Amino acid sequence: MGILTSREIGERVREFRKRRGLTQEQLAEIVSVTFQQIQKYENGFNRMNTDKLQAIAQALSVPASSFFDDDKGEERLLSEQERKLVNGFRSIPSSEVREFLVEHLLKSP
Repeated sequence: MGILTSREIGERVREFRKRRGLTQEQLAEIVSVTFQQIQKYENGFNRMNTDKLQAIAQALSVPASSFFDDDKGEERLLSEQERKLVNGFRSIPSSEVREFLVEHLLKSP
């Protein structure tokens, strides 16, 4: 993996923000910057220092490393609680039990 540009990191911030259902204004308020600053981060016009990068990661419920990982998989978008659920499900050795859980979870309102 090569060095990511500020624009590439900003694109990931935008992706995570939208997946979390936050506006630029809402994210800006959480991390104590203006929404214009969030726009600049997302467009790659301004670089984030490590403090802001960590604050944004925390606000979006993703590890800071998510902005740099090559893996574009869905798992990087999961909250800690969701990650525990997925890992717990994967650790169930019986495919029948996993199937039973999925069927019953999908039936619940």
